[in-house]
Amino acid sequence: METAFELAPAIVLLPLAAFVVALLVGEYMPKKGALAGIAATAGSLLLSLYVVAAVATGGEHQETYFTWAAGDAFSETGESAIEFTFGILLDPLSALMLVIVSLIAFLVHVFSLGYMNDEGETGLRRYYAELGLFTFSMLAFVVADNLLMAFMFFELVGLCSYLLIGFWFRTESAPSAAKKAFLVTRFGDYFFLLGVVAIGATFGTLAFQGDNSFVAAASDAIEGGEPLFGFEPRTWVTITGLLVLGGVIGKSAQFPLHTWLPDAMEGPTTVSALIHAATMVAAGVYLVARMFGYYALSPTALAIIALVGGFTALFAATMGVVKDDIKQVLAYSTISQYGYMMLGLGVGGYVAGVFHLMNHAFFKALLFLGAGAVIVLMHHEQNMWKMGGLKDKAPVTYYTFLAGALALAGIVPFSGFWSKDEILFDAILVGLNEPIFLVAYAMGLLAVFFTGFYTFRMVFLTFHGEPRSEAARDPHPVGWNIKFPLLTLGVLALVAGVANLAPVYKLTGLEITYLEFWLDGQYGGYADLTYTAYGDTVPFGTEYIAGSETITLLIAAGLGLGLAVAGAIFAMVLYNVPEPEPHTENLGSARTVLRSNYYQDEYQVWIAENLSLPLARTADRFDQSVIDGVVNGVSSVSLFGSSRMKRLQTGVVTNYAALMIVGFIALLLVLGVLGGWFV
Repeated sequence: METAFELAPAIVLLPLAAFVVALLVGEYMPKKGALAGIAATAGSLLLSLYVVAAVATGGEHQETYFTWAAGDAFSETGESAIEFTFGILLDPLSALMLVIVSLIAFLVHVFSLGYMNDEGETGLRRYYAELGLFTFSMLAFVVADNLLMAFMFFELVGLCSYLLIGFWFRTESAPSAAKKAFLVTRFGDYFFLLGVVAIGATFGTLAFQGDNSFVAAASDAIEGGEPLFGFEPRTWVTITGLLVLGGVIGKSAQFPLHTWLPDAMEGPTTVSALIHAATMVAAGVYLVARMFGYYALSPTALAIIALVGGFTALFAATMGVVKDDIKQVLAYSTISQYGYMMLGLGVGGYVAGVFHLMNHAFFKALLFLGAGAVIVLMHHEQNMWKMGGLKDKAPVTYYTFLAGALALAGIVPFSGFWSKDEILFDAILVGLNEPIFLVAYAMGLLAVFFTGFYTFRMVFLTFHGEPRSEAARDPHPVGWNIKFPLLTLGVLALVAGVANLAPVYKLTGLEITYLEFWLDGQYGGYADLTYTAYGDTVPFGTEYIAGSETITLLIAAGLGLGLAVAGAIFAMVLYNVPEPEPHTENLGSARTVLRSNYYQDEYQVWIAENLSLPLARTADRFDQSVIDGVVNGVSSVSLFGSSRMKRLQTGVVTNYAALMIVGFIALLLVLGVLGGWFV
């Protein structure tokens, strides 16, 4: 299987080649470069599957291609000087993510043939070039073997999202949304960069895996007990881990840096599918999973991750219930679902978090592409109140969209149920031992009801009832290039949960836990990691409450499924009628708050205008008056002295000779006085 590892760089480079081809000659190619993108992502997908087989048989593979810089300064731990390298790390986690990213990118390229090309869209060469660069950036981020390389491609992913969100740059809203996404995520990435510098300066390495990794170095430092930059080692790991988490919160749209994501719907729906399912937003959660061994050393960092995730899951879900734009509903569902992933990772559910990342990639790409199909059917109308009656007129779109909705809501046996249920199960088990995690669990559990409600409100308003506009009565047909990706993802939304039926295993003993087996060796077995809190050491996973585990499992699964079904039934009662009414208007002031997104944009603008801007102006005045004043004062003295001294430079040799004699005599007098010659 060495051949697979040798070919692995091609997984990343093929989309880059598609970017170059589309950019340079896309205008002269059929479909404006779409076929090059399809061929490149298909090649990446096949090679990714080859790598999966190689990792399964030969274990992980790490290879450094070149060292582009080396530092002379030694780290805080006294280890060797740091080196900055480019290399790849192919292990179960990265191999799985390669398949996910390349598959979604391939299907998005195919879908684009029907969504973009068939409508006479301009700028398609630029669109396919940016799509190729986006795919390349995410794939390179996935295989990065060190934190600095990951940061570089993390930033390139952000640049590509900026370009694609602002694809329709001639409108007013798209460039504004692109700038907002870029600035908000850059704010988080500033903390990420500080974390990278701090980790490198502390441990002398930025490698993810191996004996020379920063995870191993941090573990040794904690065991040794020597302070790091004046901090207790575990505290320093917490600080640096939270700095990196700042970038994660921005990219994965977690509270409070989530406000960019709903506005990002200004880009093409195909771009939304790629961003939400497999690239931009997935990058943050993937980074936490990649650094899970590091975060596992800090109970405080894990607790913060869990609480942020649980709160975000509930917070975003409440806003989804009042949105009328189909893409806006899906945007808030993305924020909420990534909150679940963060919750899972925060409670130590490494496998559960990655499992939901995989399932969400399939059903969220399906829902966004399904929304794109609906938009095509509706002649580019996105308001759900102008839809209705599409169920019988577009059966493929309806049934595949329904599969995605059932997975999103967490209805058994669709994929979302299994991964969401495993996250909640891990959360309640940890919460039974550490009550603070019960808060995160409760927020995640309550979000299940809102998820079921807004998901099926969207389904019933879009597909059921009577047509409520002329576009709904006479929908535009869609072709195979739209139906094929929907059918593929619809099947995955149904069957992907089979990858890890952990509840079935715990109840029946049937070992249908393939993903757990695949990922279990990532850090020597995630169940072997320990979570230290309040002086007690508690094993990760689901083994430490063995006596009540079955009862806990049944209660957790029953609560989650019951709330999801209750939300769906509530939506059915209100909206599965021939002429649904906007019942959310009855919420009064609560509806106003929810539709205004809790006034988050307003308070962020207020903070910028009333706190950040005055502070910046004060700092600017201090800089100009004090800092520049001192510098300018020193320079003024120097200029004054030099202006006087230069008068001595007459160019007359006799003057210079006279000055030399006078200077020599003065020097003799000084030395004579100091030496006591005249006493």
